[in-house]
Amino acid sequence: MASLAWYLFSSGGAIVFLSVAVGWALLSRRSGARRFAIAVVLFYWIASTDIVPDTIRVVLASGYRPLTSADVAPGRTAVVLLGSGSLRFRDWSDNQLALIDPIGASRLLEASRVFHLLDATYILSSGGLATLTDRNRPSGLTMAETLMTLGVPKDRILVEIESRTTRHEALVIKGMLSAHPVDHVVLVTSQFHMRRSVGTFKAAGIDVIPAIVREPQSFDTWWEKLVPTDKGLRDSAMAAHEVLGIAAYAVRGWYRP
Repeated sequence: MASLAWYLFSSGGAIVFLSVAVGWALLSRRSGARRFAIAVVLFYWIASTDIVPDTIRVVLASGYRPLTSADVAPGRTAVVLLGSGSLRFRDWSDNQLALIDPIGASRLLEASRVFHLLDATYILSSGGLATLTDRNRPSGLTMAETLMTLGVPKDRILVEIESRTTRHEALVIKGMLSAHPVDHVVLVTSQFHMRRSVGTFKAAGIDVIPAIVREPQSFDTWWEKLVPTDKGLRDSAMAAHEVLGIAAYAVRGWYRP
């Protein structure tokens, strides 16, 4: 289901569905074919604008705000950083370089801020591979290395690279927190992802304090939000992934509001 949603809101998915719609409209004399083609065009036009996913993001992030020191009571605190993904590059000698993707970079920067703000006991850098055949580097490792460049001591970083989903992440992290007990757990993730993450961790028996990420600036002018862009389509994919994810997790008992 998740893979289908990502493909539906990709440029490849748009080309396939638009081709089918236009082909049917050209080959069929039925008015339904033309209406279907118009509906597909309107769907992808709306899905590719920034205003639609941005509105969903605001709804999903409602009730959350930037973390301050007053939000966390005194005591031992763990900052849990949820990864997004890594980009891996290789040269012809097979030397490799792994970088955090843009979503993960914004999460990582907020996690560093929170760690220093609270003088946290440790940061748990979490992120495995989405599939067993994924050849990228686990984001948990790449983020941990970058955290050290942001002034987080190596001996205060724990790394989790087993998880493949948010649900799996919560279960693995629960075990790690049992081995490294703290009084408070601060969860750092994106605005799109925070509501599902909080509900998933709660269902796994972990109460967290949300530290929502500041999203990168989208567009400078209002009209840019109304025209189709690659960013708009990517953000619509993310919005659909989270909305469907919350519903699927709730049905399975993996999510608690």
